[in-house]
Amino acid sequence: MSATVPAVPGPDGNAPGPDCSPPRGDGSPPRGDAPAPATSGATRPEVRHLGAVDLVRFVTITGVVAVHCTSLTAARSSLAAGGVLEVLHVTRSVFLFLSAFVLTYSYQHRPRTAGKFWRHRYPLIICPYVTWSAIYVLTDGELHRGAGYVVGHYLLDLLDGGAHFQLYYLLLPLQLYLVYPALVSWLRRHPGSHRRLVIGSFAFQLSFTAAIHYGWRPPVIGIWLTHSGSWLPSYELYIAGGLIAALHFDEITSWVRSHGRLLLGAMLASIALAEVSYVCDLRYLGYSPIRASQVFQPTVVLEAVTITLAQYALGLWVTDRVGIRGRQFLERAADASFGVFLAHPLLVGAILDLASLSGLAALVGHLPGGAIEALAVFGLVPFVYAVTFRFVARARRSRASLWLTGRAHPFPPTGQALLSATPTPPVV
Repeated sequence: MSATVPAVPGPDGNAPGPDCSPPRGDGSPPRGDAPAPATSGATRPEVRHLGAVDLVRFVTITGVVAVHCTSLTAARSSLAAGGVLEVLHVTRSVFLFLSAFVLTYSYQHRPRTAGKFWRHRYPLIICPYVTWSAIYVLTDGELHRGAGYVVGHYLLDLLDGGAHFQLYYLLLPLQLYLVYPALVSWLRRHPGSHRRLVIGSFAFQLSFTAAIHYGWRPPVIGIWLTHSGSWLPSYELYIAGGLIAALHFDEITSWVRSHGRLLLGAMLASIALAEVSYVCDLRYLGYSPIRASQVFQPTVVLEAVTITLAQYALGLWVTDRVGIRGRQFLERAADASFGVFLAHPLLVGAILDLASLSGLAALVGHLPGGAIEALAVFGLVPFVYAVTFRFVARARRSRASLWLTGRAHPFPPTGQALLSATPTPPVV
């Protein structure tokens, strides 16, 4: 018997992608929002647009831009930059959770064979992957070495995601799609195991990240621990959590709505604990700021869980209260998130090259680390996001939308339900 993947077609007849938003609603149960549209068939269930998730994606992609602006502008020895990255590095985990969550939420109502699922999903990753790999290879300053070198470099980069520092992430959804039909099928057959699976995944993620951060390298799996960033099992908590959260969506949403203050407190406590851990790594273990603030460490796991839930609580609160213009902005920002992820490092690199050539970089380099970080976060980040967003909006209206943004559909008119087609990005 062929494995099947639950799916809900969008209004155009194509199933939404892993980070897509089904037709409108607020993330449920709605308060003051327009009701979800009626389904066209008697057996097709009603699906709501997750406006709260739009806000999570917008906040997190802004965090992605902030991480890259911070890491590319600050000195590796900057204590202030390390302290900021200690918090912002959760964006990778949040987006992987969202990819698994919205994929399952969108596809859970109608079956689709694994083969059809793969044929639909893989082009939506592969097309932008080959396009942006080529763009970054052509802009990395190596063209003078000849066509043979450039082509060989490009082909090698396609194998390991090495064309630019953020493209490794596209290898993760390719792995997720491969195992997704089996994972969701198993979870549906074993509903009683969900709680134990989440607890076990959390314990494993803590142990795994502790082994990486504190330098434990056992035989055999030491290779995995040394090169962990591009392998899906390194993020198993966020994949399992996203899948299970979607299968228990109403129950979890109700709990989050009623525990907003608790989640805010937990988030602040986890951030404080992470900063204490950062200082201890610097003072007692002799770590450099870049190592003390690395992605794989236990405090980032705690931050990722609490920040994800707190952002969702904030999203529910906001979508209950903002008007139609606010929701339209969040929809567009969510739709553009993957394109912003793909394109923004190109703009950041161009800005830094111009700053270097003009002497501005040397001038700014004399400022204290905290001032440099403030300029990056409050000056460079909004500018980079705004410019990249405008580029993505234009690309979404073009025939090259699939190749540049990973979304096959035209950029929807304001207020229309948005169908994203690709997984949201993480951070390096």
